[in-house]
Amino acid sequence: MGSLDFLTLGGVAAKFAWVSAGLMATGFSLHAALGVTPLAEREVGRPIVLAATALAAAILVRLAWSAVELAGGAMEAPALLPLVWSVQQAAIVSTLMGAVALVLGAIWSSRLALAVGALIAALAFGLTGHAQGDGAPPLAAALVALHVLLASFWATAPLSLWPRAGLNDAALAVRHRRIGMIALAAVPVLVIAGGILAFWFGGNLAGLIGSPYGAAIASKAFLAAAAVAVGAWNRLVLAARLTQDPANARQALRTAMAVDAGLFLGAAVAVTLATTIAAPAPMN
Repeated sequence: MGSLDFLTLGGVAAKFAWVSAGLMATGFSLHAALGVTPLAEREVGRPIVLAATALAAAILVRLAWSAVELAGGAMEAPALLPLVWSVQQAAIVSTLMGAVALVLGAIWSSRLALAVGALIAALAFGLTGHAQGDGAPPLAAALVALHVLLASFWATAPLSLWPRAGLNDAALAVRHRRIGMIALAAVPVLVIAGGILAFWFGGNLAGLIGSPYGAAIASKAFLAAAAVAVGAWNRLVLAARLTQDPANARQALRTAMAVDAGLFLGAAVAVTLATTIAAPAPMN
């Protein structure tokens, strides 16, 4: 595992900002594109614009901080920006293009633009790191993009399903039902894709067992599994109570959603660590 000096911690923070903003932007957009949340509502478009803007800012901060890390300080960093750009160009351009598409999709209320923007933004995560290493399988980038798309859909569910005052019981129940139906197909694919990627990037089973990378991936898997369990409880038990005891059901859903969001936040931290200070050696 890498050392935890100030520059390294800054790099981890920049990566986490990119990961979390990417999950939020693509997740909110997928919910709108798939009809889980209606684009006609202002509360749907605004978070997409904010998350997409944060995503664009995060990738530019990551570019700048990567130069600072490489230079060992801020003084020589500007001279190394072209080198960092040459390495991260594909991911940066994909992120910015995706963010622009998401903002336009939210402004135009276009499901197609949101879907395309989410795909482009997710693909950026496969255009850097181990997915672009010399020994990476040909489909690594595409599988990373698929994994990010599915993870973002599930990770932002607690926010889209939050029982806010302006969302009536019937509309809330419809959102739960729609996300639940999609999750039945998406979650198994998410798990399989994550397992394949962990095995690829870990090198083999031995590369996962007992290594910092394996520990980070195991933590992510545990937190994600717990979040899925909470989500299933929400869908099968708590959401069903909305028609019987709305007030108590909403309070229980708020608690469960807060727990779910915390679990997903922890999983995002684990992913960030797995791809930074706990990352395995580059593929040959």
